[in-house]
Amino acid sequence: MTLAGTERRRRQFVTAGLGTVLTLVMGAVLVMGFRLATHMRADIAALQTASTLQTYPEEISHQLNSLRDRLEVRAYSGQALADLQGTVRRFGQKLTELNVAGEVDVPQLHRALQQWHQYTPVLDPVVSFSGQPYVDSDTAGSSLSREGREHYAEVKRAQLFASDSAGPLQAQLAALAATLQRTCSDAAARLRTLLLAGVLAALALAAAAGYFRLTRSSHERAAHEAQEQTRDILKTVHEGFFLLDADYRIGSVWSEALTRMFSRQDFAGLSFEELLKGLVAPATLATATKYIKLLWGDRAHENLMKSINPLGQLEITMDNGHGGKETRYLQFDFHRVMGPEGVKHVLCAVGDITSSVLLARELQDSQDNANAQVDMMLGMLHVDPLQLLSFLDTAETSLKLVNTILREPARTDAEFRKKLGGLFRELHGIKGEASALNLKSIASRVHALEDGVSDCKKKPELSGNDFLPLVLKLDDLLAHLRSVREMAARLTTLKETAPAAVAAAAAAMNGSAALRPQSRAVEDLSPVLHSMAERLAQDHAKRFRLTVAGLTDVPPAYAPTIKDCLIQMLRNAAVHGIEPPEVRRAHTKQEIGAVSVHFRKAGDGYELVFEDDGAGIATETLKSAAVRRQLISEEESRGMDTRAAMALIFRPGFSTQEDVSMDAGRGVGMDVVARSVYALGGKIGVSTHPGRFTRFKILLPAAAQAVSTAVA
Repeated sequence: MTLAGTERRRRQFVTAGLGTVLTLVMGAVLVMGFRLATHMRADIAALQTASTLQTYPEEISHQLNSLRDRLEVRAYSGQALADLQGTVRRFGQKLTELNVAGEVDVPQLHRALQQWHQYTPVLDPVVSFSGQPYVDSDTAGSSLSREGREHYAEVKRAQLFASDSAGPLQAQLAALAATLQRTCSDAAARLRTLLLAGVLAALALAAAAGYFRLTRSSHERAAHEAQEQTRDILKTVHEGFFLLDADYRIGSVWSEALTRMFSRQDFAGLSFEELLKGLVAPATLATATKYIKLLWGDRAHENLMKSINPLGQLEITMDNGHGGKETRYLQFDFHRVMGPEGVKHVLCAVGDITSSVLLARELQDSQDNANAQVDMMLGMLHVDPLQLLSFLDTAETSLKLVNTILREPARTDAEFRKKLGGLFRELHGIKGEASALNLKSIASRVHALEDGVSDCKKKPELSGNDFLPLVLKLDDLLAHLRSVREMAARLTTLKETAPAAVAAAAAAMNGSAALRPQSRAVEDLSPVLHSMAERLAQDHAKRFRLTVAGLTDVPPAYAPTIKDCLIQMLRNAAVHGIEPPEVRRAHTKQEIGAVSVHFRKAGDGYELVFEDDGAGIATETLKSAAVRRQLISEEESRGMDTRAAMALIFRPGFSTQEDVSMDAGRGVGMDVVARSVYALGGKIGVSTHPGRFTRFKILLPAAAQAVSTAVA
C-alpha cells in the first residue's frame, strides 16, 4: 500500500512537472508572439506611411511650379498656396510622427529628416505668405505689388530648390520603405516559427493532459465513491455539520440536518453572521461573531475556547410553517481543522437540544415549585395562625376590590389612569403586610402585579387591552392565596394547638370571615415589626435596632391603619433613612442605628411617633426628585419653602429612589399612609434634620369620634 502510494505520487509529480513546463513554454510562446505581432503592426503602419511619403517631394515641386505660373500670369494664387501649405504640413507631420513613434530606427529615416530640414528655410517664407501679391490700376491693369514681387522671388527660389532636392529625398524615402518591408518580412517569418512552436507545445500539453487524465481516472472513481459515502453520512446524521473558511463563510458541503434546523437551503457561501441574523438578539450575535474570530488565532487554546463558547445553548425563534413562531434551542460546537500553515477550517457541529432544554426546565420548575412550597411552609410555621388567617381574609378582600377596579368600565385615558392609582394603593398595602409576615411567595407575586401596573402607567395611551395581563396575574395571585389558606389549615391542624385556636382555624378554612383585623390581639403587632426589621436590615445591608412602646394601647378600630403606617415607615427608614455602617462611622455616629415607635394617648386622642436617627431628609433632594418625576416644574421647585417641599413625600408617585425594589421605588407608600390617616380624621406631620434624624408624628382622634366621623 505504501509503495503503491509512493509510485502514484511520483507519477503525479512527474506529470504535474511536465504539464507545468509545457504550460510555461506555451505561455512564453504566446507572450513572445504577442510582442512580435505588436512590433509587426507598428512596422506595417510605418511602411504604409513611408510608401505614402514617397509621392510628397514630387507633389511639392509640382505645386510650387503651379504657384509660380499663376503669379507670372497674375492669376488667383490663393488656392495653389493653400494646397502647397497643406502638402508641406502633412509631409512634415507624417515624417515627424514616424520618427517620434520610436518603432523605426534606420539610417534612411535620419537622412530623410536631414534633407527635409533643408527644405524648411526655403519653404517657410512661401507657405507663411499672407499678403496681397497684386495691385490694380486703370492704366497698367494688374501687376505684382512689392510684397508680390518678393513672394514671387521666394517661390521661384523654392521651386528651383525643390526640383533639385526632390530626387534625393524621394530616393531616401524609397530606401526607408524597402528597409521596413524587409523588417516586416523577417518578423512574419519569426511569428510563423513561434506559432509552430506554440502548436507543438499545445499538442504536447494535450498529450500530457490525456495521460494525466488516464492516470487520474482510477483515483477519481475512488474519490467519487468517497464523496457518495460522505453525502450518505451527511444525509443520515441528526447533527448539522459545516465548515467555515477564513472569511467566516460556510463551505459547499453541509449535512441535511441544517435544512431542518434553519428552514433554508442556501448555505454555500453564507457567512456565519448571516446564518444567525434575525434569529438571535443583536448582542448575542455580536458575541458569537467575536468568538468565531478568536478561533482563528494561532494562540487560542482549544479547551479554553470550548469552555467560553457563547453558543453552547442558543435560543432561536423561527416560523413554524403555520403562520406562528416557535422557539428552538441549538448547541454549537467548534473544532479547528489544522493545516501546515495553521488553522485551515473550523468545523461547526450544531445539535437540536430543544427536548433536553425543555425537559431540564420542567425539572427545574418542579424543583423550584417544591422549594417554594417548602419555603412557604417554613415561613408559615413562624407566623401565628390567627395572624395568617386574618391576613388572608384581608388580602382576599383587598384583591376583590382590585378585581372590582379592573372591571370598572372606562373609556378615556384619564379614566384608565385613575384606575391605576387605585390599584397601586391596594396592592401596596397587601405587599407591605405580606412582607411584614415574611410571606415572600405572596409578596413577590404582588410585586410582579405592581410591575404590570407600573408598565401600564408608562404607556403614552391606555386601552382596555392593556389591563388583560393584570387580570391574569390577579387570577394567579388569588389561586396562590387559596393554596396558602389550605396549607395554613393543614399546618394548624398538625400543630395540635388549643381547641379554641383549632376551632378558629377550621372556621377560617370553611370560608368564615368572623376573624377580622379588628378582633385580633393588637399586642401581636410588635413581634411582626421586629421580624420585619430584621429582614429589612439583612436585605439592605443595614444595622439598626427597633424600639417599640405603647402598641398594646392601640384601639382595635385603629389597628389596621397603625399597622399599615408602621410597615411603610419602617420600610422607608431601612431604605432611605438608616445609613450603611461605614457611612455612619464616617459621620461619627453609632454603627447601629436607632428606630423607635411610640404610641400613647394624648388628650382626647392618640399620638403615634415614628423616629429614626438616619440621614434625614434634604429639601433639595425632595425637589430634585419631584422635578425628575415631573410632579412639579423647575419654576415651582425654586418657589417652594421648606414646608411645601416636605409635603412632597405625601404626593402620589413621589419617590427619591430611581430603581424599584420590593421595599421602595413605587411612590405610593407615604401617599397611602397619608390617605389612611386622613380617612380617620387624623393629621400627619414630619420633622427632620439632615444627617441627624427624621420624625413622623400622627395624631388621631378618639376612636369613638373616628367611627362617628366615618359614619357621618
